Amino acid sequence: MSVIAKHLGKRYSNGVWGARDVNFKAEQGKITVLLGPNGAGKTTTIGMLTTLLKPTRGEAIVEGSSTVEDVWKVRKLIALCPQDIHVDNNWSPLDAMKGYLMIRGISKEEGVKRSEKYLKLLDLWEVRNIPAIALSGGQRKRVAVAMVLASGAPVVFLDEPSSGLDVEARYVVWKSLREEANRGKTIVLTTHDMKEAEILGDYVVMISKGKSVAKGTVDELKDRIPYTHKIVVKNASKLPLKEHIDLGDRKIIYAKSRGEAMEIAEKIDAKSIGIEEISLEDSYLYIVGGVGNGEN
Repeated sequence: MSVIAKHLGKRYSNGVWGARDVNFKAEQGKITVLLGPNGAGKTTTIGMLTTLLKPTRGEAIVEGSSTVEDVWKVRKLIALCPQDIHVDNNWSPLDAMKGYLMIRGISKEEGVKRSEKYLKLLDLWEVRNIPAIALSGGQRKRVAVAMVLASGAPVVFLDEPSSGLDVEARYVVWKSLREEANRGKTIVLTTHDMKEAEILGDYVVMISKGKSVAKGTVDELKDRIPYTHKIVVKNASKLPLKEHIDLGDRKIIYAKSRGEAMEIAEKIDAKSIGIEEISLEDSYLYIVGGVGNGEN
């Protein structure tokens, strides 16, 4: 099962472009991450890929079927976990699971089996009979993730699935998504969290101002930046180099080797200096920040 975005763009009735030119292909058994800040066009892109929004231009294709011309065929293949979770306050996680699966045409017996399996997978079995109104926001979020994974849909979309979750709950969600991808699901998710993208992404699509500006594996995207290390400086009285990235509470200076980074660090007078290997965040800042930027 593959998902293809070809020059996808969406212009809303007020004239604002939610997405301008998004291109990528999501493969079966892989987690494809749409990475970008709030307002970059990630949610709009998900809307077009899941038939909720009609593209103004371009094509959205799920397993060879157009999201515009074959709406119902596509909807049978997909499941969507949106940013905003709507679980009836009076329903328990178990009620929500069984109700959702019944709507999707799954038998009562099979629905009970899947509900148990995925509530356990998302660490929700102990609260399965508690009304949603008494659950935390993070628990409700995990219920929604459990629902779409239990659906049996071969293609799953998740919009900011770990937003609002604590550290432990995030890892529970990440682990469940990885297991489902390993079983052959095609998973497409959005995030603005660099760590999440780096940990989960088999394929990462960087989106900025409505456009896909780079895409590839994490290692391929890191190779786009001509540095191997960075010096992270906090509370510096003065920097010896003019070329640095100012992130407010910290400043970043890049180096082409660890040795060069150590030489630069020795010249800096600061309360806190650290040398690290470059990350996906550095690649994003380099590409989206305007240096070497362009469609890959």
